[in-house]
Amino acid sequence: MYELLVYTLKSAFVLTLLYLPYTLMLRHERFFRLNRLTLLSILVLALVQPLCKFTSPDGLAQMGDAATAITHTQELVYHTETFITSHPVSTSEASDTLDWRIWIAFIYIIGVVTVFLVRLIQMVHIRQAMRCGCLWRQKESNGTTVYCHVGKIAPFSWMRSIYICEKDYKQNGRAILLHEQAHINCHHSLDILLLTFVEALQWWNPFVYKLGNSLRDVHEYEADHRVLLQGISQTDYQALLVRKALNNTSFAFANNFNRSHVMKRIKMMKHPKSNPWMRGKVLYLFPLMAFTMMISATPVIKPVFTIVEAEIEPDRQESLTQDGITHVAMPKDTKSTSIDSDKVQEDIVEMRATEACDSSSVPLVEEPSNGSPRLRPEYPGGMSALRSFVQKGVTKALENETSVAGQRVVVQFLVRKDGSVDDIGLLSGTDEAYYEAVKIVEQMPRWIPGRSDGKEVDGYFVLPIIFNNN
Repeated sequence: MYELLVYTLKSAFVLTLLYLPYTLMLRHERFFRLNRLTLLSILVLALVQPLCKFTSPDGLAQMGDAATAITHTQELVYHTETFITSHPVSTSEASDTLDWRIWIAFIYIIGVVTVFLVRLIQMVHIRQAMRCGCLWRQKESNGTTVYCHVGKIAPFSWMRSIYICEKDYKQNGRAILLHEQAHINCHHSLDILLLTFVEALQWWNPFVYKLGNSLRDVHEYEADHRVLLQGISQTDYQALLVRKALNNTSFAFANNFNRSHVMKRIKMMKHPKSNPWMRGKVLYLFPLMAFTMMISATPVIKPVFTIVEAEIEPDRQESLTQDGITHVAMPKDTKSTSIDSDKVQEDIVEMRATEACDSSSVPLVEEPSNGSPRLRPEYPGGMSALRSFVQKGVTKALENETSVAGQRVVVQFLVRKDGSVDDIGLLSGTDEAYYEAVKIVEQMPRWIPGRSDGKEVDGYFVLPIIFNNN
């Protein structure tokens, strides 16, 4: 759930940053198709860019804690005294952190569901309006269906259907039908569906509604332009818009004949043609796309390993294994410093992978300095069940993606105190293998969480996966 909130924030950031320049540079230009494509591109980029992953340059990998915090990858510490597979989080800190996250997630989900329900009700009302009180309906040669009704509801169109009252059909039928047919030919209803999906995800973002208004305005400008190209008098058509604007009964979700402010539409009709060179303004998207990619995408950064200064007794100056705990010792006078991340990563991964693969189903008992026992997370059924589950996932992955065959990946994930799996990070392997490994880990059942002082705690677990059928 936390990842969904982060995704929504990134998506809103992308949409806002790309939309604001549009309001200054393109909104008043008569490039209706270009403006529409620009707004749709902003909606698509807002959905897609936060999901993108890329491998950051080595320089970015050295940015330290700030960079690793952004990517939700926990910094691994190569401790001079012990290296522990599970890293429990303080129970009090975890509860405080989860409380506000749960409340925010709860409020956010309520908003998303509410928006979807409102839009669903509006769609049901549209279908009911087309079927109830219908005098006649006519199937056009282009596949459009015209529904003629009794009443004074403003004309509108949705998908391949046009709604018009009997009075409008008799008095101004040609102009209105041309306008609504233009909406259908341009597939404006599909734009509204995409906009609705983004509005539901970003219901709290005021700029998504501003963008929605701009998109609907462009729809009307484009439809008006097509009507005038069919030989309809501009003066008569503008007078028709003014008369229909007095009728305030409409369906907000559909493409209405009097959807936009009439004065804005009339002003746009009278607006002189824009200079074709002004189309170049749309190029503002490209530098901003690159910027939002750097900010909102999820980089895959190799962990930065550091050596922490510690006082080491003379009789513990070499690596040894005792009671399942691997101790890595250093000279006593060694200071805190950064080391070659690739070499340290390889050493640590091999050590942790061996421990993860060779451990029995009994959780590792570690003796902290305070003497209280600490148990690491355990897969239901033990390591044998975990190997069986992973092998099934590997077999399925090889059936769908042969490019990862023979590759080896090591991932680290957090087992929370409720047994759920979260914060999946890459320790070793290619992006393709990591992507498949994440699919396997995300499908795991709830684990038996780690325990400390008799209470469930969050703990990390390292899992190596080799993509072969053995």
